[in-house]
Amino acid sequence: MIQKNNRLVLSGLVTKTPIKKMSPSGISHCQFYLEHVSEQFEAGFPRQAWCTLPVIVSGQQDLSYSIKKGSKVLVSGFISTHTKRDKTSQLVLHADQIKLLGE
Repeated sequence: MIQKNNRLVLSGLVTKTPIKKMSPSGISHCQFYLEHVSEQFEAGFPRQAWCTLPVIVSGQQDLSYSIKKGSKVLVSGFISTHTKRDKTSQLVLHADQIKLLGE
């Protein structure tokens, strides 16, 4: 059997004011954009790594409501493709663990 892993851990800065909603079934959802910048090593050489990734947090109302634009966070979860209204797709991180980092 082939093992199917899908786990991503990423730290960064929340770049836009999070959108917070409650579903009709009473589940809280929080969506924000996370910008990550770091220096990584590849083939023995340093290189700049940068990305902006949409993040969705569901069911963690207490923590997700403390996330604000400018917050530094460490998130982990799985990635999935979402199709946008214009029929283009993008990767989204569905976070199940979030840690607010010091300023």
